[in-house]
Amino acid sequence: MRKRVHMLLVMFLFTLGQMAVSAQENDVDRGFIHPGGLHTQADFDRVKQLIKDKNEKVMAAYNVLKSAAYSQSSVQTYPVETIVRGGSGENYINAARGATMAYQNALRWKIDGTKANADAAVRILMAWANTTTGVTGNSDAALAMGLYGYQFAQAAELMRDYEGWSREDFQKYKRWMMTVWYPGAVTFLRYRNGTWENSGKWWEAPGHYWSNWGLCNALCVASIGVLCDDVYIYNQGMSFFKYDQVGNYANPHTMHTVDAHDFDGQAIWNDGLTDFLGNLVVTDEESDLETGAYGRLGQMNESGRDTGHSAMALGLAIDLAKLGWNQGDDLFAYMDHRLASGIEYVAAQTQNVENLPWTPYLYGNNGYYYSDYRSWLMMGPALGAQMRPYWGTVIGIYEGVKGVKMPYAEISYAEMGTDGGGEGSTSGGYDHLGYSVLMNTRVPQLCPADQLPTELTPKMECSAAITTLVPSPAVEQRLGNLSGRIFLHNELGGLVNKYNQIGGAVPNGRTLTLMPQLPEDEEDTGNWRWNTGEETRDITVTTDHSYIYRVTYTNSRGIESQLCFPIACESDGTPIELTPSIVYNGETLETDTLNVLYGSKVQLTANPTMGGGTWKWSSGSTAQTLTTPALTADRQYTVTYKHTSGVSSTQVFRLGVHFCEPYILVGTKRVQGSETVVASGGSATLGLVVPSSVSANQISWSNGETGETLELTNLTQSIEVEASFTLSGKTYVQRFAVFVPDAEDKLLEPGNYVVVHVPTQRLLTHHGMGEPVTFEEGNAESPRDEQVWFVNRRNSAKYALISLPDSFAISSSIRLSSSTSYSYNLSLAVGSNRLALSSGYSTRNYWIVGSEGTISTKQASTPTSFPFELVPVSDGTAIRPIVVGEMVKDKLYDLSGRQVMNPTRGLYIINGKKVIVNK
Repeated sequence: MRKRVHMLLVMFLFTLGQMAVSAQENDVDRGFIHPGGLHTQADFDRVKQLIKDKNEKVMAAYNVLKSAAYSQSSVQTYPVETIVRGGSGENYINAARGATMAYQNALRWKIDGTKANADAAVRILMAWANTTTGVTGNSDAALAMGLYGYQFAQAAELMRDYEGWSREDFQKYKRWMMTVWYPGAVTFLRYRNGTWENSGKWWEAPGHYWSNWGLCNALCVASIGVLCDDVYIYNQGMSFFKYDQVGNYANPHTMHTVDAHDFDGQAIWNDGLTDFLGNLVVTDEESDLETGAYGRLGQMNESGRDTGHSAMALGLAIDLAKLGWNQGDDLFAYMDHRLASGIEYVAAQTQNVENLPWTPYLYGNNGYYYSDYRSWLMMGPALGAQMRPYWGTVIGIYEGVKGVKMPYAEISYAEMGTDGGGEGSTSGGYDHLGYSVLMNTRVPQLCPADQLPTELTPKMECSAAITTLVPSPAVEQRLGNLSGRIFLHNELGGLVNKYNQIGGAVPNGRTLTLMPQLPEDEEDTGNWRWNTGEETRDITVTTDHSYIYRVTYTNSRGIESQLCFPIACESDGTPIELTPSIVYNGETLETDTLNVLYGSKVQLTANPTMGGGTWKWSSGSTAQTLTTPALTADRQYTVTYKHTSGVSSTQVFRLGVHFCEPYILVGTKRVQGSETVVASGGSATLGLVVPSSVSANQISWSNGETGETLELTNLTQSIEVEASFTLSGKTYVQRFAVFVPDAEDKLLEPGNYVVVHVPTQRLLTHHGMGEPVTFEEGNAESPRDEQVWFVNRRNSAKYALISLPDSFAISSSIRLSSSTSYSYNLSLAVGSNRLALSSGYSTRNYWIVGSEGTISTKQASTPTSFPFELVPVSDGTAIRPIVVGEMVKDKLYDLSGRQVMNPTRGLYIINGKKVIVNK
């Protein structure tokens, strides 16, 4: 596997993976078959029937699964926050094992219905989704992204209909696949870590990476498309396998004269993406050797490298073809059954078959130029045993369904025996999910001639030219025509993925005629059925939503076959969330709202969960990042990002301008803001950052000093200080407060109070029994009833905070409770009315108020802030708590003046005074 470190790109694509996705979900019907990854429900129904029929081969295969260590419901996984492959700190084997565990448990649930295995699969999947935020390393990180991304997606696809997987968690899991895995995989496919630009630099060549790199990432992207019901993303993944994305050559295996080697003739040069089927199977020739695979053999991109990597690449290609097959796209027959030629060739390689047909293959592994002495001219195939767990799929599809003998594949199938799945301590043991015999066995093994399905091929006609949506002129010439209206391929939208051109979605409002084609010698039975309900051969659709149109044809033998037409339309794909960030004073902040110093410049960026789109700022800029001019007034900037799928998202940035930034130094600790706490006898230095146009001697402090800082020493009580300066004819004042904690808690007379959070001027507010209390907008002079609290001293300096309307008390969990036994401490700042609220004894839990008014706690032995004030209610009338037994003589009235004979808990009036009945 080829290694080249491009750390800037690595950091870029894995930063993308950590972004958030909108809560809006793309879960509407898009025509996908589910489950429709490597296996369908029909596969599981067949397996269960074969087990019921006591088929020895399938029963043995299922016993292998049930005895596997990773298929046990008790198996434990160890998720990591960042998956690392390549370089130091590698831990990717955890992810390989985790995906394998989830997949194997999912298989057992789908076959046996065992709830324990289903719960284990979901537990493992969610453990990774709740933990992992990125994939990194050197360039090998792209392998982890492709391999484990596709496997996590495949396992989840099997579990999507499990009732024990909550819809909320399933949606969260899909967002995880979209944010952690998809961006990195599709970015590698498009840019190949900087080796695809063709700008003349020696390291740049589209075919720089061996085929397994692109194949695993294409498989990852297509698998995510199925899992997330996104036609555009599904088409993207498939297009790298089906089409020549380089587009420079009409011939998929261009020959080049080689002068710098001891070879007199021509060689195939790896001058295109090697995951494209035409460059993966670089030849497709009739063979004199005994092969029934359509009578042809084709050497693979990695056939001259070694058998291990050529076998790995083949397995990934087979899985990609099986994924397409399950959705109705017969990639096993694609390009005149080209994949079968490669399958038989690799099988022969691993069986040490000599005299395999060979065309010299030139791999420019260390340079763009084929004449470079470091390039590798391969003069023959590598031979040697290499067994990978996918031969059951080969035999099951080609022989079991298509009725085509695969002699070399049959030998490999027999030598493999009953395959299992991922195992071991090295990466190679987890490149494929395995269990191909279990999931693909047919009876009989070779399909009889009278049960063969018809191989359908696609044709489409559009009402208007859409040439920008086809892969390349070379491919269009082979698959359609240059009018841009007739296409001999079956998908539109997401096909063009060149490094400098990313395919868009189909414009809305076009009319498409979908025309499945029969082999030339087959008579039409007229038995057609579409998933849209039509029963005609051709249908006409309008491009107003993304959908996989699928037709089922029944031939004269009564055998069904399918063909799908995946059409990705504008503005109908996965919603895209933009994650805002602002760079200010060299620090990157993930926010869309910020107050900045007068005259400052900031950088605004909105990072999308899916790259490959265009930007439009309200300022007119089309760059992703906007640098503002010097800000002298509050400003708002808006950016709209339009993805190539046509989906748009908008982000608004709000920038407030202030004229100074206060800070306080306590020892060596710098506290941003204008308030802090110091111990009695301690010191603090107050500081002010001002615009450059204001000099230090223009800053005046309320004690008469000037300068940017003011030092306070030997503080024994709290102090408030002001600093002022003039800018553009206006005077600005900044207040500072340094609090000194009192050694004793405050003693307070019981009474009615409002609790004010001084920094925001919000009032403590209750929201009903059992609900958390919060700080909400209000007026301390005329508070709402739910913002008035009876503060009742319970013993010494412990207080209960009881709500006025219903006499519920605030519990230690900061919720309203029917009990009034909860006690709070009121810590006072010396020389100030400011308080800190806490519960507990030796170590107290101090209240902290969040930006939305929510309350949390922090354990500390002394207060770290004094943010509260207790303000008596305006009439100063205390509410006395009583019990019903006290009301012997006095009449009791409710707040509307009606006499009450049997009071319940609440607020009442006795002799013109308010009382609270506790019980």
